[in-house]
Amino acid sequence: MKNKTLMSLSLLIIFLLTACGAKTAAPTAEAAAPVATVAVDPCSKENLPGEVNKINDLMREFDDYSRLASSTPQDQLVQVIPPLQEVRRRAQSQEPPECLMNLKVLQLKHMDTVIEILMVFMSNSQDSNVNQGITQARDLHMQYDVEIARLLGLTLVPAPTANPAVPVATIPPSATGLSILNPGPNGVVLISSPDSAAGGVATLAAGLTAVAFGQTADGLWIQVEVPGQPGQKAWVDASLVQVSGQLPVVTP
Repeated sequence: MKNKTLMSLSLLIIFLLTACGAKTAAPTAEAAAPVATVAVDPCSKENLPGEVNKINDLMREFDDYSRLASSTPQDQLVQVIPPLQEVRRRAQSQEPPECLMNLKVLQLKHMDTVIEILMVFMSNSQDSNVNQGITQARDLHMQYDVEIARLLGLTLVPAPTANPAVPVATIPPSATGLSILNPGPNGVVLISSPDSAAGGVATLAAGLTAVAFGQTADGLWIQVEVPGQPGQKAWVDASLVQVSGQLPVVTP
């Protein structure tokens, strides 16, 4: 009788475990072996152009503001310098791979030089350091362009520059038929009146032109339109530019 009772209890326990869905633990799969990851080389031939673009996108943005500054009156440069400084800060915060560190150094040197020139020009357009700084900024930009060409295996084609030996008749005329050209190598300051002591209102970069209205009776000064500012007139030293035709005499 006692054996039957024990057997019945055993069968009941087995039945309850089965009814409750008790299952034996399934064997676990073996842990997957770690997969080896290959480090991406940012300086490889296929990845380098993308890394260069990260730096060059900021340089292009900076250049756009620089061109705007070149045609901005002296008393309004305070509005253009902060955006240049902001782009410069973003360039400083970039962390390029080691192969692009020289490119970044040239970029920052160029940006610092341009900002310094504008700040000097804003306080004193006649400062002798302005033209020197413009030359330095241009040289740094060229070094930057050469470095990009080296990195990407490109042939750098220099931008066409004005040749003082070219007859002035070959200079494209302005909308009024008359224009002046800054043949370089430095930028020239456009001033408020035909007087070497007058304040500067803008800078005409090397290779750029401006509409010409006329010249003083002695031919020493030329009245021009400030590039990018229709109706805004200024004066430039005639010895620093080339003229596209015979200018009439205008009264200051």
